[in-house]
Amino acid sequence: MALSNDLTEGSINKHLLAFAFPLIISNVMQALYNAVDMYFTGKFLGTAQMTGVSVSGPVVNVMLMAVSGFGVGVSVLIARYVAQDNKEVLKRAANTAITMFLSAAIVVSILGLFLTPTILRLISTPEEAFIYAQRYLRIIFGGMIFTIGYNLICALQRGFGDSKSSMYFVLAATITNIILDYIFMGILKMDVTGAAYATVISQGLSFILGIVYFRRRKHIVTFSPKDFCFDKHYAVLLASNGFPSAAQQVSVHFSNLCMTGMANSFGLASAAAYGIAVKLDSFAILPCSAINDAVASVASQNLGANKEDRALKSIVSARKIAFAYVICVFLLIFFFAQNLTSIFTKDPEVIAISVSYFKVACFMYFSYAFTYPEQGFLKGSGNSGFVLVNSLFLQYLLKIPAAYFLSHRTPLGLRGIAITWIAGPIFSAITYSIYIHMGKWRKHWKKQEA
Repeated sequence: MALSNDLTEGSINKHLLAFAFPLIISNVMQALYNAVDMYFTGKFLGTAQMTGVSVSGPVVNVMLMAVSGFGVGVSVLIARYVAQDNKEVLKRAANTAITMFLSAAIVVSILGLFLTPTILRLISTPEEAFIYAQRYLRIIFGGMIFTIGYNLICALQRGFGDSKSSMYFVLAATITNIILDYIFMGILKMDVTGAAYATVISQGLSFILGIVYFRRRKHIVTFSPKDFCFDKHYAVLLASNGFPSAAQQVSVHFSNLCMTGMANSFGLASAAAYGIAVKLDSFAILPCSAINDAVASVASQNLGANKEDRALKSIVSARKIAFAYVICVFLLIFFFAQNLTSIFTKDPEVIAISVSYFKVACFMYFSYAFTYPEQGFLKGSGNSGFVLVNSLFLQYLLKIPAAYFLSHRTPLGLRGIAITWIAGPIFSAITYSIYIHMGKWRKHWKKQEA
C-alpha cells in the first residue's frame, strides 16, 4: 500500500525510534511558532508585547491539543485498517475524517474571533499586555483552518506508519515563520500582528505542501473535494477514539490555563517568567510526546494484526528510550535554566523568577518516562476513555486545588505551582500501570473490534 509502513515486524526499538524521531523534529518545529514569536516580540517590541504573545500560547495550545486528540482517533483507526489491508474502508474512513476536521476548523475560527477578549480575561491577562494578546490571538484564530488541516495530515500519516513526510513540511514552515517575523517586526516595525500573520502564513504553507504531497504521490487519500464524505459509521468510530483523547488533552491544557491564571495574578514579571518557563517546558516534553504517539501507532497496528505480546513490549522499549532522554533534559534545565531563560528576555527580575521555578519543576521529567509510553499504549488500544477519566480526576480534584493552596496560601508562590507539576505525572504513571497490568484495557479493544 502506498505510503504505509508495516510496524508489526522487525525490531520494536528501531520502529519506535524511526517513528518518533521525525515526530520530535516536527513537534519542535511546530512549537517554535509561538516561541519564535515570543523571541522577536521580546527583542523588538518589549516585555508587554512579548507577554501578550506568551499568554496567548496556552490558549492556542488548548485548540491544538483538542485537534491532536482527535488526531489520535484518526491515527488509531487508520493504523488498524492498514494492518487489515482494507483499502476501501481506509479511503472512506479517511475522507470522513477530512470532512469532520475542516468543518471543525470553521467553527473554531468563528468562536475564537468572538470569544478572544473573554478568554483573555478568564486567564487574568495583565492589563499592560491585554490589547496585544487580543490582536495576536484573533489573527491566529482566523487562520485556524491551516493549523487544523496540517494536524489532520500528520494524523493520517501516523496511521499509515509514516511520520517522516510531514517533518519536511513543518521545517519549511518554521523557516518561513522566522524570516517573516524578522521582516514584519524587525524591518517593517509592525506590532504583535506581524508575529501572528507570520505564523498563519507559515502554517498555511505547511498545509498546502501536505496536500500537494498526497496528490502527487497518488496516495489513497487525495484531499480531493469530490472524495469528501460523511459516513456515520466511521464518524462514530473516529469520535469514540478521538473524543476522549481530545477531551483529555483539552482538560490538561485548560488546567494549564488555570495555572497560567494563578501565575498571572502575581503581576507582569511573574506572568512573563511563567510564560517563558511553560514555553521551555513545551520543548522539553516533545520527545516524550513523540514517543507517546509512536507507541500508539505501533500498538494499534500490532493489536490489529493480533500480536498482543508485541504491542505490550512497545511500552517497555519506549520507557528505556524516554528515560535516557529525560536524564539529559533534566541536567540541561537544572544547570542552564538562566541561560535558556535569557534567550527570551534580558529583564533580570523575570530571569530570576523563571530560574527559581525551574529549579523545582525540572524533577517532573523523570516520571514522564513512565507516563507517556503507558498513555500511548492505552490510546492505541482504544482506551482513551480511561485516560480521560484519570486526567479529569488528576487535574481538577488534585492538581488545581493543590497548586492554588501552595502558591497563594504559602510563601512558595510560583514554586508551589512547580511542586504540583512534579506530583501530577507520578499519579498518572501509577494508575496507568495498574490498569494495564490488570488487563482491563482488553475489554475496550475487543469491543471496538466487534
